[in-house]
Amino acid sequence: MKLYSDCVNVLFKTDRMFIQTMDSSHISIFEMNIPSSWFDEYYITKDVTMGINTMLMFKILSTREKTQSIHMTSSGDDTDILEMNFSSEKVIYNKSFQIPLVDLDAEQLEIPEMEYEADFSLPSVDFSQLVNQLKLFGDNISISCSEEKIVLHTNSTDSGKMSVNIKIDDLTAFAIEEEKELNISFSLNHLCNIMQFNKIASDVNVSISTGYPLKTKFVISETENAYIVMYLAPRINDDE
Repeated sequence: MKLYSDCVNVLFKTDRMFIQTMDSSHISIFEMNIPSSWFDEYYITKDVTMGINTMLMFKILSTREKTQSIHMTSSGDDTDILEMNFSSEKVIYNKSFQIPLVDLDAEQLEIPEMEYEADFSLPSVDFSQLVNQLKLFGDNISISCSEEKIVLHTNSTDSGKMSVNIKIDDLTAFAIEEEKELNISFSLNHLCNIMQFNKIASDVNVSISTGYPLKTKFVISETENAYIVMYLAPRINDDE
């Protein structure tokens, strides 16, 4: 999340934890939904919104050992501190932190559900690798999609051109409107940031429609509706 914003509001509701933020250039939106049932323990007395410094949280989480549990505690509106503890039954040093909370004034966006012209899924690690390789040859990625294939390509005057032909049979899932052909461009820098979440889920679901943001979804838990969704606005050509 530190790639999107210096600070984010984390909304703790009785049934879920929710985060929504927009990057500084207002090109990409990050949204995370984690239901209360996903946690080992989850208890709050009322809805609470906490403003958290993402870089500070990143530094704290980087000190956690793999076997350590994460415990987060706050007394709600009466404090400006979030307490975090890392603990384990194994012989590992327990760690405690206190995080100063941030007063962040940000309105939550209502993003309507929509039917996309094309949807496809593929291994998230593979897509992340392709996006990073394409970034070596240009700043923008064009996604061409038809009933027969998907082509990812980029080019620049200095670096040349790279194209990747993805066969439909190599996808985990695929759907497109009949006889539809799409060719939409997006910022590779922002897409690279999105695909840094590739370890969250084995597959990434990608949805595109002409004139609308690209939607990527990482499903953390199908049964519990836990997911991370990110939207990326399309590039506007000079002749449009």
